[in-house]
Amino acid sequence: MRVLRVGGVNEPFNLPWLRSFEENAFAPLGVEVTFSDYAGGTGALVDALEAGIIDLGTVLTEGGVTAIVEGSRIRLHSAFVASPLRWGIHISAKADQKRVVELKGKKFAISRFGSGSELMAHELANQQDWKLKLSQFVVVGGVDGAVQALPKRKAHIFLWERFVTAPLVKQGIFKRVGEITTPWPSFYTAARPGLLDTDRALIDGVVEIMLGYAAELAADPESTIDLIVDRYGMSKRDARAWLNDVEWPSSSYVDSDVLTSVIARMAELGRIDEPIPATDLF
Repeated sequence: MRVLRVGGVNEPFNLPWLRSFEENAFAPLGVEVTFSDYAGGTGALVDALEAGIIDLGTVLTEGGVTAIVEGSRIRLHSAFVASPLRWGIHISAKADQKRVVELKGKKFAISRFGSGSELMAHELANQQDWKLKLSQFVVVGGVDGAVQALPKRKAHIFLWERFVTAPLVKQGIFKRVGEITTPWPSFYTAARPGLLDTDRALIDGVVEIMLGYAAELAADPESTIDLIVDRYGMSKRDARAWLNDVEWPSSSYVDSDVLTSVIARMAELGRIDEPIPATDLF
């Protein structure tokens, strides 16, 4: 049986993939799906897709778009999470600052360059009318690295999904001083180079099965909330709020208008040099 390797960050957004592969739901297609966690976020997933280590990855929309515009050979298959992402703006719980405006000139902990945490740092800076320097970015590899870096003041600000980091705020490791929301659907399923040229029909079928599990999770909120609490350490209140916010598509699609707007926004922020047609992304 063919094996299809999927990767994503260890967050509840990926529950549809986890539930479907755990139940061997893809066997009728002659495919076994595996799922691997990537703590380094979208940048690490793009690298793994480029290297052929994984076949599909659930990447942040802005990160996938930027990677392709900058020359990556991966391609976007379809929207995976249709709702925007709520990024928490975190600092060390021991830090003196209490408001975002007090963070001008501070260093950002990012998972890696090209990741959502870096791109959204530029979005935040744009909103605050800050000018960022390269020296203001500290690569920490993900949440665990930020947990180490912020208390030691190696970096000062960390942007990450606010419900995922909620346990760290409650533990007194981080302090959340604000939020920033993406103005576009948060995740796309991306494919390794060449996969959609040879196996698009198979990937279409796999994604449709996975989205069926997403619909089941949304239709049984109480069971899904318990699952989130058990797997991700969220409080029941946060799990309920997260589930109320998230929207998985009912079927696979690509929104060229949305992707065009993401390309334009990344160009405005100086993250890409030359815009490309959205059709070059998929």
